[in-house]
Amino acid sequence: MSESPAALLARLRRASPLVTRSLVATGVLGAVATIGLVAQAVAIAGAISTLVAHRLAGVTGYLAWLLGATALRALAVGLSEPVGAALAAPVRRDLRTRALGQLVRRGRTSTVDATVQLITRGIDEVEALLVASVPALVLAALAPATLLAYLAARDWLSGVIVAASALLLPVFMWLLGLAAKDAMDERWRDQQRLASYFGDVVRGMIVLKSVNRSRAAVEGLDAVGASLTDSTMATLRVAFLSSFALELLSSLATALVALTLGLRLVRGSISLDAALVVLLLTPEVFVPLRRAASQYHASSTGVAAATDVLALIERDRSAGTRPAPTSAPRIELIDLVVGARAEPIRARVEPGSLVTVRGPSGVGKSTLAAILARLAEPVSGSVVVDGVDLAEIDADAWHERVGWLAQEPVLRGATIRDAVTQGRHLEDRVVRSMLAALDLDVDLDRPLDEGATLSAGERRRVALAACLVGEPLVLVLDEPTSHLDAASEAAVLAAIDASDATRLIVTHRRVAGDDEIVLSR
Repeated sequence: MSESPAALLARLRRASPLVTRSLVATGVLGAVATIGLVAQAVAIAGAISTLVAHRLAGVTGYLAWLLGATALRALAVGLSEPVGAALAAPVRRDLRTRALGQLVRRGRTSTVDATVQLITRGIDEVEALLVASVPALVLAALAPATLLAYLAARDWLSGVIVAASALLLPVFMWLLGLAAKDAMDERWRDQQRLASYFGDVVRGMIVLKSVNRSRAAVEGLDAVGASLTDSTMATLRVAFLSSFALELLSSLATALVALTLGLRLVRGSISLDAALVVLLLTPEVFVPLRRAASQYHASSTGVAAATDVLALIERDRSAGTRPAPTSAPRIELIDLVVGARAEPIRARVEPGSLVTVRGPSGVGKSTLAAILARLAEPVSGSVVVDGVDLAEIDADAWHERVGWLAQEPVLRGATIRDAVTQGRHLEDRVVRSMLAALDLDVDLDRPLDEGATLSAGERRRVALAACLVGEPLVLVLDEPTSHLDAASEAAVLAAIDASDATRLIVTHRRVAGDDEIVLSR
């Protein structure tokens, strides 16, 4: 579910401090524009009342005041969009950098196409949200309050009428927001489903053609597109209803204020210039609110995408600040509950030792490995590293010390060299030596092509080489000998045994080592 605008902005500010600059600039420009609006209304009312009183000499001063106020307001309004865009661009880059960093460290949690959709269009929509919707929301909070205070100072009765009408807005917006949130979330989910489905169809089109199922796949693509159309129309219907409700409320409030002002002018209980100022400013109280509602619905994709982007970025928000160990550490598992396991795990892994984690499928071996690599959180209990709770250690620093081999490793980069070095400056002879130690003779310039040119065993050994070549202090390896023949398995185990790191190997069968942790159902 998407959040309220205030909560979403608070999370954006925590995720990227650059958002605060955008909010401050927006608030300053909005305040200047509101002051210019009040000055315009005062100048217009003063000029008209002077003309009615046949005091032509005083009109010139009001006209000069009107021109100055108009120029000031035009400058503030004209600068709001370019300034907002200039300040939102660094936020977009910051969010994208943080999100990509999380994906590199912790991996994706959805399909490749949905992840690409989130990182590209999703973050672009968040930028559009900051450029258009956020300034409108800030102005909607500042301008009505300022105008109401001025109206109450000039004419308390009109101020009470407008304030009473404005107090109905939270009720309208809450009711409409309940429907809008579901529609916006569904539209974003449909966009992600369409991206994922389209990618799957394109990648598998050759196979689908060969089995004569391509037409059914295209029809499924049409169905997903139709669902996106339906959710988009639902969002537009809610936006229209919201706009209609605000227009109706604004019209009723303005009409009521105009009626009371007219009657009081006839009785002579209010001056003409005061009545004109109040009448000019009354509809302006609702204009920022209508604009904010319109921009909020127009930025619906950005609202839903921002929730997913923040969920990705905040995965390490609770990371500690203690330094990571500088040598192979001792690791203790204290009453650690993994997944649905009811029995806590208690174990100690001595520095530089090799421990096997064994057990049947589904008992939490891979989850335990992910917890040790700081890629998942336990249900309860703790992992203690050299006497320090793992949750208190800086996550980035810990990831730099850990060599992590996932059960289904993903090779990052365009070539074998890229996949092994992972951005580190390593000589080719070092990379070749590590691959040779793992019984793997491949061209370092061989393209990966998403792993299609490598067998499962070769991919696993390339990923293991990336772990070992960095000389980590901790090795957490999930089924490192899977898909390997006897000779390759022996080479892999020998390379792991040669490491001085604290090593934990997840496997279904026992591996020669110092100790083992056995998980059972």
